[in-house]
Amino acid sequence: MSDNTHIAARWRVHGLLLLAACAVLALGYWQTFTDLVGVWSTSSTFNHCFLIPFIALYLGYTKIEEFERLAPSVSGYGVLYIVANALLWLAGEVMSLAVFMHAAVVGMLIGCAWALLGQAVFRLLMFPLFYLYFAVPEGEFLVPYLQDWTALVMVSLLKLIGMPVFVEGRYVSIPSGNFTVAEACSGINYLIATLSVAAMFAYLQFRSNRRRALFMLAAIIVPLVANGIRAFGIVIISHLSGYKLAQGVDHFIYGWVFFGMVITVLFWVGRAFSDVDESVATRSIAAPPVVAPARRPWLVFALALALTITPRGVLLAVDSSRPLAPPIELHAVAGWQGPSVEARKMGLKFPGADQELSQSYQAADGSSVVVEIAYFRAQGDKGELINQNNRIFDPQAWRQVAHAVRELDATASPSSVNEIRLRDDLQGQDYLVWYWYDTQAVRSSGGLPIKLAEGRARLRGLNAGSALVSIRTATAGGGQEAVARLTAFLSSGAPLLENMHAQP
Repeated sequence: MSDNTHIAARWRVHGLLLLAACAVLALGYWQTFTDLVGVWSTSSTFNHCFLIPFIALYLGYTKIEEFERLAPSVSGYGVLYIVANALLWLAGEVMSLAVFMHAAVVGMLIGCAWALLGQAVFRLLMFPLFYLYFAVPEGEFLVPYLQDWTALVMVSLLKLIGMPVFVEGRYVSIPSGNFTVAEACSGINYLIATLSVAAMFAYLQFRSNRRRALFMLAAIIVPLVANGIRAFGIVIISHLSGYKLAQGVDHFIYGWVFFGMVITVLFWVGRAFSDVDESVATRSIAAPPVVAPARRPWLVFALALALTITPRGVLLAVDSSRPLAPPIELHAVAGWQGPSVEARKMGLKFPGADQELSQSYQAADGSSVVVEIAYFRAQGDKGELINQNNRIFDPQAWRQVAHAVRELDATASPSSVNEIRLRDDLQGQDYLVWYWYDTQAVRSSGGLPIKLAEGRARLRGLNAGSALVSIRTATAGGGQEAVARLTAFLSSGAPLLENMHAQP
């Protein structure tokens, strides 16, 4: 049997085993893959992810003459990569971290290819395979920072041309009108889409890793600067046209046209520095076939499937006896009248929450504190406490003027809170809002400690419930007075989960 015939026979066996492994993985983690594709279809930031698998296939196809001369083998490193991603999925499921789960199923697909095609083939297809990570919908946590950056660039340019500007957080006023740097203006869509396309461009157009790194750095800087200039342009066009242009749909059309021009220039400049050497590919194609020693692909196939299925089995065993947390209700707080149901809601949006409470307490001087809670008796596919799609207030009814993390007394619980100042334009009133997360006797302004506490409890078969707790008060008497009022309320009897649980 010639080398070419032997290689073709090996490809048939290993290729079929890889397809079978991917099919079993898709069936075993169907819910995770469904959730992954669901994010692609519902979020405009990640609509481009539908193209990522096809781009990866194309990038692999560009190497077809090279890997056809390689006989596939098996790799223990691929098995280890499957193990690492199976553990990552388990951690993501336990802590309800979708990004971990999404990255893990993509990683397990890569691990299966690595394990069942061998080290030589994997080395050749490394970039096309790892390019699949661009299909993981992550990055929206950057939106607030990008909003602030866009506002900074826009305001700096307005000041540069001598335009009078008043800035309050992400709200910008010029003599002719007001503008808001909303989430849609953050440029996250431009940044993520540009990075995925730039990575493909750098792979195809550069051989030097240094040039690839420099181009990817430019692909980060250029969209960030361009988005600030785009926002500045929208403001100027609106101002000069008497707000007849660059409004509504035009706002986004002009933005995409401008951004498309900027990215075209970026790629044109990058193409000028291309160092692709066609002779390198020609020499590698002409090289003789490489036939690695035959291994036992069926054994690796069985091992890979066992490793991918194990995490689900562990969770099924743990969750089968995990109780549902009891419901909650707000109780009296010493020195305060209430709770009363007469309170305007901020517009909490925590999909899947089992309870949403909004009640007020009144102090002896007539001032009040409003408590709002989104409570989960259990978390899962229907919703979770820490999620980038959750929101603390309705942006259509309230305006966020400032945001910070306030450190409280180290002995207090919680010891730190998220602090935001909201403006109720309808009533012309500012409010100081403190909020934190509460679960398993852990209270934190950040999500990571909460996720870790939830994960530990789940592995122990426990469930005490999880909640977002917010308290707010009017700032009519000044900011320091509002801080003192919220501090006094917490010290009188903070709304903690163990104090609120009612009998089911």
